[in-house]
Amino acid sequence: MKVILIEKPGLARMVEQPKPVPGPGDVVSKVVYSGICGTDLGILGGRVSFARDGRAKYPVRIGHEWSGVVDSVGPGVTRFAPGDRVVSDNGISCGKCQSCLSGEIYRCKNGYSLGTINTWEYGSFAEYILIPERHMFHLDDRVSFEQGALIEPGTIGLAAVEALDIGGGDAVLVTGTGAVGLGAAAMAKKRGAGKVIIAGRKQSKLEIGKKVGADVAVNMAAEDLARAVFGETGGRGAGKIIEASGSAEAFDSALDCAAPKCRVAMVGFYEGRIGADFDLDRIVLGNLNIQGITGAPLVPDVMEMMAGGAIDLTGLVTHIFPLEKGIEAFAAASEGSENKIKILIKMTNE
Repeated sequence: MKVILIEKPGLARMVEQPKPVPGPGDVVSKVVYSGICGTDLGILGGRVSFARDGRAKYPVRIGHEWSGVVDSVGPGVTRFAPGDRVVSDNGISCGKCQSCLSGEIYRCKNGYSLGTINTWEYGSFAEYILIPERHMFHLDDRVSFEQGALIEPGTIGLAAVEALDIGGGDAVLVTGTGAVGLGAAAMAKKRGAGKVIIAGRKQSKLEIGKKVGADVAVNMAAEDLARAVFGETGGRGAGKIIEASGSAEAFDSALDCAAPKCRVAMVGFYEGRIGADFDLDRIVLGNLNIQGITGAPLVPDVMEMMAGGAIDLTGLVTHIFPLEKGIEAFAAASEGSENKIKILIKMTNE
């Protein structure tokens, strides 16, 4: 089967690998769509911290945003059969530790990440993927395969919204107009935020942010973010902030917009370090609460929101490449573009 493999920083190749064979409890699926994430690009460029420090080991088989169809199942699998439409978690528990054996798979400390840190053997940029049954989900018939590939980034945005307990008319600032930031803005509004302000540097992406739920869009390339946020909140500032850009500069700017006792969720990986002139005292004096978010077991929740029409993220898909142009897709994703948000690769036909 064909696999997109990052052999070393800066080098992605299409290679042939054996099709996986399911063992006990395993499900092998034909991947229909796989989405290119900023983390994939960070691993390709070798820029993210976990690529530099060895937690992502090359060669890396990346890919963690996917949808597909069950091809075959191993002994003991009872919930899935060939032909089922499916998606999965983005983490794989070890299945052997005390947490796993007691059924608390999401407390596993010995697991793997799908396509990122401590990488699971099978990433989704391949014609077939193997995932244990315990991490698989049926894709609702009301959700397309394209939408299905957006569920994983949707879980990151929803995890931030839930961690911050957004609702009750909160003034929420979201920095970053990638798929996670736009999804977070949509979910924050759906969960009861009073005013959602989305900030970024690409006007076309900001307009999509307004379409999916943001009340106000601030172009950071053209106006002062803090002035805009305080103006939109009656001088109070944002009570909740979701930083989804992965930019240290944007994080710095976002903190200038915080109301006292603001809660901040950071959901992006950062390629650079904060400079020496970063004002840490804002965190102390403002009684700010900052929390990192790497995900949560929320696939069914996001899927239900999509299936019921509560959120519609289809507008985030701006480009679809066929598998034979997969390397070109990564080159396109690496280039800055006004109109590019989520690029999907069509790995196989459904």
